[in-house]
Amino acid sequence: MEVLGLLEDKIRSLVVLIKELKTKNEALQVDKGKLEIENEELKTENAKLSEDNAQLETQLKGIEESILKENEQVKELSQERSITKAVVDDLIKSIDILVEHENQQ
Repeated sequence: MEVLGLLEDKIRSLVVLIKELKTKNEALQVDKGKLEIENEELKTENAKLSEDNAQLETQLKGIEESILKENEQVKELSQERSITKAVVDDLIKSIDILVEHENQQ
């Protein structure tokens, strides 16, 4: 009888353990479902962010190209300014020489 009592106790313990494991398993299944949903949401968000990033990269390339063109234009204008300044300086010198020549006569 004692053996039978021990066996019954062990069976009760196993039943309790099985119920606890079932409860934990159910909780884990719920958590798994939530994590799967969150994972899908994160994948969607990641795809959107990747698309946004690609658009921003395209915009950035356009801006960089525009800046390079503007820099070239600034260089050209600086060169033209230098040439114009030299021409104006020469013109002023010529005028000064003419005025001096006129004053001497």
